[in-house]
Amino acid sequence: MTKNSYIGAMDRLVHPDLKDVSLAAALHALSDPLRLEIVARLVQCPCLNASTSCVEGTPRSTISNHLNVLRAAGLVETSAEGRERINRLRRADFDARFPGLLDSILANRA
Repeated sequence: MTKNSYIGAMDRLVHPDLKDVSLAAALHALSDPLRLEIVARLVQCPCLNASTSCVEGTPRSTISNHLNVLRAAGLVETSAEGRERINRLRRADFDARFPGLLDSILANRA
């Protein structure tokens, strides 16, 4: 692999088609309190970067890992804007795939 192709591969972010996301994957992504807090923040603010997604005292690498899990479950879409990675909640798509699930979980979070 050449240096340029490696750098290009790092920039690609994979976003699954929600029809390929299982209910188990969605529930797993929403089962972690920190990931649920990130989702709740995205509901309040439509786009956040990794630093504004952070919960106080949580390492940025941990937030990045949680965002990867949320992205793999079809909850978050991440785009590169300059040096920033902007995260958006895929609310309409997720609600179409799992009607009422996100509302129910957010309404009952501790």
